[in-house]
Amino acid sequence: MSSCQHDSLGRHIYMTAQILKNHLERVLSPFDLTGEQFHLLKNTSTSTGYSQNELCRLVDKSPANLTRILDRLEKKELVVRKDNPDDRRSLLVFQTEQGLALVSQVSTLFHRLSAEVEKGIKSEERKIFHKVLNQIDLNLQNLSEQYGE
Repeated sequence: MSSCQHDSLGRHIYMTAQILKNHLERVLSPFDLTGEQFHLLKNTSTSTGYSQNELCRLVDKSPANLTRILDRLEKKELVVRKDNPDDRRSLLVFQTEQGLALVSQVSTLFHRLSAEVEKGIKSEERKIFHKVLNQIDLNLQNLSEQYGE
């Protein structure tokens, strides 16, 4: 997998994430979606509108990036932005019925894909892996705070 003589854990995670991202993009291609678009779409709701600030936090995107993705999803009629009755300065984002149907369809594919990706990994190994990734996340958050990010 690697041509580096001293393969770090970070590089291995990066390379695996790239392979997974590329595969997911191929799976999403027939639906005219990118991974970023699907991630945002599945974090919206038909009943509970989220402000763009809330969505930025949910999907860890900058406001400019989120707006760009929302513009594309709205053009595809998968989301709609409506006035926020509690704050005239903001809009709420809702998933359309078409968006809901697409999320359901794609989520079914992703569940099958996830089972294939995790094939051969025992339940206990999966728990340990999640624990290790959570610790890496925490360490990275602490580093970000140290460097004032």
